[in-house]
Amino acid sequence: MKLAITNGTIIDGTGAPPRSGSMVVTNNRITAILTKNDPLPEADQTIDAKGGTILPGLIDAHDHQTYHNTFGVLQWQWTLPRDQLIIRSCIAALDALRHGVTTIREMGAAGATNFSIKKAMASGDLIGPRIFTCGMPLTVTGGYAYRICTEADGPEGVRTAVRQQLKNGADFIKLMASNEKPLPGREEQSLAQFTKEELRAAVDEAHAAGVKVAVHACGSKAIEQCLDAGVDTIEHGVYLNRELAQRMKEQGTYYSPTLGIYEFDTDLFWRRGEAKAKFCRILMKAHREHFETIHNIGLKWTVGTDAIVPIATEMQKLVHAGLDPMTVIVSATRTNAEMIGRLEDLGTLEVGKLADILIVDGNPLKEMSHMANVKVIIQGGKIYYPDQLLPMLPSMQPPPE
Repeated sequence: MKLAITNGTIIDGTGAPPRSGSMVVTNNRITAILTKNDPLPEADQTIDAKGGTILPGLIDAHDHQTYHNTFGVLQWQWTLPRDQLIIRSCIAALDALRHGVTTIREMGAAGATNFSIKKAMASGDLIGPRIFTCGMPLTVTGGYAYRICTEADGPEGVRTAVRQQLKNGADFIKLMASNEKPLPGREEQSLAQFTKEELRAAVDEAHAAGVKVAVHACGSKAIEQCLDAGVDTIEHGVYLNRELAQRMKEQGTYYSPTLGIYEFDTDLFWRRGEAKAKFCRILMKAHREHFETIHNIGLKWTVGTDAIVPIATEMQKLVHAGLDPMTVIVSATRTNAEMIGRLEDLGTLEVGKLADILIVDGNPLKEMSHMANVKVIIQGGKIYYPDQLLPMLPSMQPPPE
């Protein structure tokens, strides 16, 4: 089947200036990118972008499908039966797709349900973004988010846990390298987890297998230890200072700041509880202040939502915090594809690549909120419309008290 997409402004994800033109998709691949003056070949179907913007499908670098847009205290949600977690993941996949997300880096699920969802997506049994996942993250015994993690202690214990996740099918390894909790009298509300030796063991084991290591790391000590160990991506990075950010740039470490999640968790709408909201106000303030000091360093930015923040909202927050709109778009497409090791197929609009394409009304380079105006989603050549997917989703209202 040959599909033509016409009458749009193309932002191809490479960082090149936008240009007016059309595209041709044959089956599941991009086969031509044309200027507005080129004649269009005959096609089986034509989509008129109507002056909108044509972009690569978005990649969410940090999502948790089992509590994507869900209500209630996370510690309770993490203990739900496996069948409920699977159902939640199916709903989350549809919701992400309708927002233009065609690929997800899934960052951890209780019972490793993310492996099941990944297989179902790959086989075509479910509709939703393709999944790259860590399976279950690693944490120390009793450590941060241990209910959705594999607990491991000591270098050899960590090596064994890494090998087990790889055996289960993990695309990368994730470590919980810090634990955020109220610490009266301390400037940083975060404690480092794992020793340097444990972190190094995990990195060595993962890199020997050819996969990257992502770390949940917020305090400056935890971030420093992770950089010493040679991790590949820093997630969240609250309290990331300029000196450590400079090290990240020099080492080529990717950074997923997830700016929106702490603000969203201050909203009692999500039923996380007043204590959670109060603590997240502290983290949100610190995160914003530190981000202001490092946003111009030129890090390898990625865009991740962390479950309840719409990706267009996260992109808008990054722009408001100081990043250039084109940098944010490239981060959500090309850089994210590079980070997951799939740049040969994903992340940019180039001939030969998989046809993951997004059409939005408006110009996100002028106003990033236009990324929410999704009109058409194409994933691997398959066409979806948000209005088709929305009726398949439950009402976004909290349960009664």
